[in-house]
Amino acid sequence: MEGTAEKSQGEHQSAGARVDLKAVIEAAYAALTASAARIDELNVYPVPDGDTGTNMLLTLRSVLESVSKSPNLSGEAAARAVSRAALMGARGNSGVILSQILRGACDVLGEATSCDAKTIAAALSGAKERAYAAVGEPVEGTMLSVIKDASEAARLAVERGENDPVEVLRAAAGEAHASVKRTPELLRVLREAGVVDAGGTGVAVILDGLLVALGGEDSTPVSFGEEPASGGDRLREAVAHSTEEAWGYCTEFIVDGFCGDERQFGKSIHEMGKSVLVIPDRDIVKVHLHTQDPGGALTYAGRFGRLSGVKVDDMEAQTRARAEDASAPSRPPMRLGIVAASRGAGNRELFESAGAIVVEGGQGANPSTEDFVRAVENLGVSGVVLLPNNKNVVPAARSVGELVQEAEVYVVPTKSIAGGLAVLVGYDAEEEPEDVVEEMREIEEALRYAEVTRAVRDARVDGREVREGEYIGLLDGELRAVGGTVREVARSLAGDIVEGGSDFVTLLRGEDFGEAEVEEISGYIQSLDSDVVVEVREGGQPLYPLQMVAE
Repeated sequence: MEGTAEKSQGEHQSAGARVDLKAVIEAAYAALTASAARIDELNVYPVPDGDTGTNMLLTLRSVLESVSKSPNLSGEAAARAVSRAALMGARGNSGVILSQILRGACDVLGEATSCDAKTIAAALSGAKERAYAAVGEPVEGTMLSVIKDASEAARLAVERGENDPVEVLRAAAGEAHASVKRTPELLRVLREAGVVDAGGTGVAVILDGLLVALGGEDSTPVSFGEEPASGGDRLREAVAHSTEEAWGYCTEFIVDGFCGDERQFGKSIHEMGKSVLVIPDRDIVKVHLHTQDPGGALTYAGRFGRLSGVKVDDMEAQTRARAEDASAPSRPPMRLGIVAASRGAGNRELFESAGAIVVEGGQGANPSTEDFVRAVENLGVSGVVLLPNNKNVVPAARSVGELVQEAEVYVVPTKSIAGGLAVLVGYDAEEEPEDVVEEMREIEEALRYAEVTRAVRDARVDGREVREGEYIGLLDGELRAVGGTVREVARSLAGDIVEGGSDFVTLLRGEDFGEAEVEEISGYIQSLDSDVVVEVREGGQPLYPLQMVAE
């Protein structure tokens, strides 16, 4: 997947260039990241896979992580990689359908030698065909309707003689938004709950992202439907009208090394429940269904191959819990949002679980001021905290306030991802922004940052010789240790940290460091001072096998 550099405003992807599938996925992921939380709020079905925006986002993330590991793939090989990663990483009903939208589009894009108008239309048509084929009983007023209408708009644009791929995609994205607005007319439960379809909104948002990437322009504002007078009232109403959907157990699994008759297998699975999706791809089959007997479905499927990715959730129990939550007093509106620069799948999950929007980037891949500005504007709140999480990113973060008019921007100058996670202790979205920011800054000022990385060349630093390939340890930005292993350097840094006085130390494990090794370092710190509390977190950040932060 060659050429993944982002395009600047106004720069169109050349119509003669081979389609960069990784860039397509990146654009879709970036767009959905900004809207996933709002899309989640649209869900009116009290079922475990009701977090539509999150499920679609996690599906895209799985694809992005997979293709990033094979940067040299192109053409059909890249398309197969995207298709398989989408299916393997699909979450929930919406994620599985999205995986088929991606698969259908990639079937076309992988063979295309240019990104012209006809290719765009054909890719959307392929996406529609795959999506509908995946669903035994398609329901209109859902994401299926939206991708169908978008595909039809693209086809008509080409038939009218439009040969600009940007214009064809603009027509598709515009019609997707119009289709989303029509979903309540097609699906009663949406109309009665006063919301548009969540999955369909996700499709429209993704097309917006592709339009921005291809045409370098602002996207259409996303419509999330009319806000009801009370969120609690809406949820109670939705539960009342959709209890028939909360039936049995939401069951998902993959059959790996599938061996058998796909048609008979699919027919049998469809007879076992509702909301059934059975998606074959070479030697694997992805299954999603709602059933009263998940054990029976798993036992049957186990005859055809090895089961993996098994997930079973009790929808009826969640319905009761949500109904109880709906009667509780509503929480105050969010007054302060947060945007964090980060790398690594584990770190992203940690930040997002705290309510942060993540801008991808850090050491070796610094995000731009524009990346921060876009994230701040998409949050749509009056105050936003920026966590740069790297000293080289701090200047870009400090420039954001001059470019954003609708929000007050506060920068807490965190120097590492571990530091950014540490200051989240002081974050409260509902409190007075100035008070929250002051507390977060006070926490940051008291932190000591330690990092272990590998020297990329020979150097002489502060009178000390460093050889290429050796591990180096930095404490508060200064070289403190050099050694042949991460463990050796980390133990040296830990000694300095404990000697300086610390109550709490967080160890953030990177992608190239073993779990046993980081636990050994944790034990070593506690052997130096039994009063120090040590927490280990799985970050997955590249370049830095271990980050430490002491409070």
